[in-house]
Amino acid sequence: MSPVNVYHCQRCIAPLEVPPGIRTIVCRYCGTHNELQRPGPPAAAPRPAAPPSRTLAAILIGVAIAVAVLVSIAILAPRRVRVPGAFRGPLDLEWSNERKFVVKSDEALYGEVSIFEGTYQITFHGFPQGTRWKVAEKSGRIESDIYDIIKLDNVEGQLGRIPVAKYRDTLLGPKAKLEIELPSGQAASIELRQADAAMSVLSVLDRVKNGPVLFEGEPKQEGDLSSVLLLETASMKLFGQAVLLQDVDLVAMTRRLPEIKGRKTCTGYKDRAGEPLADLTIRFKETEATVLDRRTGAVVQKKVFPPDEECPMFRFSIGDDREREQDSYPPTRDIESWLSSLVQR
Repeated sequence: MSPVNVYHCQRCIAPLEVPPGIRTIVCRYCGTHNELQRPGPPAAAPRPAAPPSRTLAAILIGVAIAVAVLVSIAILAPRRVRVPGAFRGPLDLEWSNERKFVVKSDEALYGEVSIFEGTYQITFHGFPQGTRWKVAEKSGRIESDIYDIIKLDNVEGQLGRIPVAKYRDTLLGPKAKLEIELPSGQAASIELRQADAAMSVLSVLDRVKNGPVLFEGEPKQEGDLSSVLLLETASMKLFGQAVLLQDVDLVAMTRRLPEIKGRKTCTGYKDRAGEPLADLTIRFKETEATVLDRRTGAVVQKKVFPPDEECPMFRFSIGDDREREQDSYPPTRDIESWLSSLVQR
């Protein structure tokens, strides 16, 4: 069997098994449509104007083409995944970290547990097609030698009972044993571990921009508006009184508006060696903050904030890749002060 190209979803980073010739694939993990960019043919090496000999010229051209192919693969080509052959050795499972279990004798066969958008699931990597799995009353077969995702439990109903202050420390999922059996008849089992629910909390709350977000047993009605939760890229911040997530009344989110309101040049930056860096231009952009009622999805307040016109204290770069322009930072203090004033004391 020839190797299979494996890309990764642009949204959820799940592996995408891509048949030859396909340019668009839908992630079966989160439903995102991914446009694939495949490496083009390497550029032909220029012919030497006056080669010392035909043999030397052929060698030089061959080396140049080989280098071009290697560079193209290193920069653009997807990772190639080994197609597993017949498994040999004892089928013993162990946890290598908090979310990953492996086959001791061949760590190319492994599984990962996670919670994605409220569902606890296991992603199997490298297990032979036809491998059977069983967790409590649920069972099935692995359908791909590359990877397969099984969705076990919808834990979304439990999110409302998570303490706001400890949402990063909450683990959810079944307390059960995973049993697997290879097509060869070899079998093994391992006790499943619960998974971190933090990112799932954020993704579920983010749905409020499309409608109500209700937790288990909640009525679809307005609350007393005594708390607001600000959603940020990978975190959240509470204003007001709310102990559990189901106590949160309002959800706030921000977005930077596209129109450039002005520019400012910032100077005086230095690298780690103390050498001066080029000037940095700040593009002034406003920030729009929207507050929604979590239980109804209705917009409660909306406000546009002027840009923060201060030069950033530091300049970030990776190697020699330094941006000469960047957007202004959101006026965080002004936004947080406004949100705090909205909730009842």
